[in-house]
Amino acid sequence: MTFLTDQVIAYVTFVLPIWVPLLIVDVLALIILIFIERLDPRSLIFWITMIVILPFAGIVLFFVFGSTLYARWRFKRKSEDDERFFSDSASFQDGDESVMQASLHALGADVRTKGNLVRFRWERSEFISEMISDLDSATESIYIMARRMPSDLEGVFETLIKKTKQGLDVRVMTSTLWFGRTRGVRKLKKAGARFCTFHNPLYSAFMKKSACRNMRTFMVVDGAVAYEGRGAGVRLEGPSAERLERRFRADWLHGSGEDMGVRKGAIAPMKNGVDVQIVSDGPDLYESSPMMTCYSDLIGGARESLYMSFPYLMPNDELYSAVKLAVLSGVDVRILLPRRSRRWYQSWNSLAAAYPLMLAGVRVYFVDRSMAKCLMVSDSKVLCLGSSDFTTRALDFDFNTSAVIFSEDVAGKAAGDLLDEVGSAAECHPEDYESRSISDMFKIAVSRMLMFFN
Repeated sequence: MTFLTDQVIAYVTFVLPIWVPLLIVDVLALIILIFIERLDPRSLIFWITMIVILPFAGIVLFFVFGSTLYARWRFKRKSEDDERFFSDSASFQDGDESVMQASLHALGADVRTKGNLVRFRWERSEFISEMISDLDSATESIYIMARRMPSDLEGVFETLIKKTKQGLDVRVMTSTLWFGRTRGVRKLKKAGARFCTFHNPLYSAFMKKSACRNMRTFMVVDGAVAYEGRGAGVRLEGPSAERLERRFRADWLHGSGEDMGVRKGAIAPMKNGVDVQIVSDGPDLYESSPMMTCYSDLIGGARESLYMSFPYLMPNDELYSAVKLAVLSGVDVRILLPRRSRRWYQSWNSLAAAYPLMLAGVRVYFVDRSMAKCLMVSDSKVLCLGSSDFTTRALDFDFNTSAVIFSEDVAGKAAGDLLDEVGSAAECHPEDYESRSISDMFKIAVSRMLMFFN
């Protein structure tokens, strides 16, 4: 008791002489938080509590991990620059866009393109041989966007180095410079490839907050063939690949300052191809949130089935309500999640977030392995696959790109593969959550606090 008393007295002794400036700083921070910041209600309450309970320390934590002011200022110009790369989009519209496609385009997503050949693979590793073949056939350019350079693409780096030495325009962009995110880039640069980070080197080296991450993951070959997706993936051939290349060129301008312009000449639609719409979002489109709208439209448009798989589950209230309404309307809603996540508290947060959905009738499964797939299948007719998690922070503060594919063949295969994975997963029931131990309750409580720093 004496020890605790000494600590309290020491704290009071330290704070007492400066309580007036601390109070002023706290009030200013609360004014910024309540009237200028644009946070969801849960985040707002959390940060107000932190600032009140931890004077000064709470303010520092808020500006490092929670504030959106810097991002809104920094990425405003990026949004304006991006418009030049997609300004000719009117030529793709022929009057028969669906309501969903038109609304997404109005919010900042790319236009729908017709005549695309699409192949889906549940495991990205299944694409390796085909990917190497496409790289071998490249004649002009190879562009790669990734949060970190993957370690499981055996043979791809050797092919990239070979094509670089042949004089092709090979460029690689990663999210930041941290260890493990630029694996193999040194050899590529030595061979002549170009490399830059999405954020400038200074910001990349000292960025501590997990917001504003570039989660986009795709590769484009000659503007005609592209691979998109984390974990699971699709191979796109046709106009949609060229639209993904435009996304790379726009982001390259932001990261390196070099304006590559747009490719000369259009990519012709493929015979018997399908419609594909590229949806990108990030802090530069914070007001419109096209990716969250895309998820909401897919959920609301489902009439029979809605299957999804994500590495992490923490949706906002709007998505919660949409999923609950879908299952209450008789839609078969199933969510596949990994039991093991990159951070220990993510799986606990996913479990806590799944509980109210399970009560509504959603069937939730946990597979006993790590899994980074981000996909949603609506009625086995529409597939959305890309980099965006089903979480509030990812949808509000990260840069993501997904491909929305309007094809019963492709969506049906994705749904079938997901159900096959579900067959080896364990279904979680409400009573399983309700019977959790005191230790598990504590872990969940701590995890829910840490989700604001994820």
